[in-house]
Amino acid sequence: MDGEFACPECGQIVKVRRFGSGRQVRCKFCKRLLEVPFLPRASNGWKRTSSAQPRWVVWAWVGVGFVAVALVSTAAMQLILSQERAARAHTINKLIAASEAHEQAGRFDMALLDLDTALEYLPSAVPAHTNDRKTLRDRRRSLAVRDVQSMILQLAERDASALGDWLNVQARVGADHDLGTLGNEVRAKFLAALHRWIDVEEAAARSAVESQRPVDAVAHCTTAAGVAIHLPPDDKQAVLRRLNAIVVPLIERRGVVIDKPSGEFLLGTEAGYDKSMRPVMIKALGDKGYLPAASTKPWRDDWSRAPYRLTLSIHERQEGNYMATQNRLTRIEARISFSQQGREIWKSTPNARTTVPLPSLPNFISTRLALSDARLPEVEKMLYENAQAMIGDKFKAALAAIPDCPRPIPPAVAGGR
Repeated sequence: MDGEFACPECGQIVKVRRFGSGRQVRCKFCKRLLEVPFLPRASNGWKRTSSAQPRWVVWAWVGVGFVAVALVSTAAMQLILSQERAARAHTINKLIAASEAHEQAGRFDMALLDLDTALEYLPSAVPAHTNDRKTLRDRRRSLAVRDVQSMILQLAERDASALGDWLNVQARVGADHDLGTLGNEVRAKFLAALHRWIDVEEAAARSAVESQRPVDAVAHCTTAAGVAIHLPPDDKQAVLRRLNAIVVPLIERRGVVIDKPSGEFLLGTEAGYDKSMRPVMIKALGDKGYLPAASTKPWRDDWSRAPYRLTLSIHERQEGNYMATQNRLTRIEARISFSQQGREIWKSTPNARTTVPLPSLPNFISTRLALSDARLPEVEKMLYENAQAMIGDKFKAALAAIPDCPRPIPPAVAGGR
């Protein structure tokens, strides 16, 4: 094998053919006899090997770590999910058992509630319950039908106060697809209940007319009209025609229109007097056999036929002083006029003045009155309120003198004349 090395004296390259270590050769440049050194037989130069692991080993361990973490996380998640499904399955079993207990006790509404809750939990339960979905759905449908039928039996025995419950049943039947087969049956029974309630109220109204109680008669007709709005249009119109035959003649014979109070006010207001005195006037007129006007929608426009009218005028003024002070007393005068067909048939003028001395006057107010010569607004307000309370009592007493409503002449007597 050929080789070469550098001369240690001149640095020139010395080539050797078939050399071996220990041989001598002469440098062609400096003519020095040189001993051939040991030359390695590797083609490349010697390199020091690294003691570190290769990169692929490091990345392999990293990949193994990620795979291990993923496997552990997946296993933990599966364990959590399985435990949650098992817990939900236990809850479903409890709900089904509770539903069956309620059903046996006849509480179909509670049984249906528990069963609906179980059906909501079912999709997230263990697969074993998936096969029970159809069975539970069929049982739910049967329970819903039995619950509605039970409610209908109970509502059929109740009066018009059960209208809201009937409407809830109808809304439930329309919203629950399991109750679709009951739609016509529920509607028919609801209409039958409406007609029954209307007949009861109509009979009560006619009885009230015969016993000279027009206010009660109109109240029964108003209830019947409120029920009739849920009937089909033709049935509703037929009912309203029958009710009109009762109410309109009462309005034409006994109706009284009550005007809003008017007058002169100091501390009072028109709205305040209307709120406090209108109920008193309505009760007094009703006790006398009259029919005070009401804002009932079916007959709101018919009150223009009422033959009677009641007007109230209030006049408030201050006069005199309270004892030895500068605080003024209050006098309130009410003018009541009752007319028929525009002709006044009765009137009254109750009035009230502040009581002197004022009853139940607090001690600290008495002390202030004794020590002050000025007018005290809070004291004058108390004097006014005392007069207002007194006019209320006198107003009620005055209304008791309104003449009774004339009774209609019986047909037989009218015919004889």
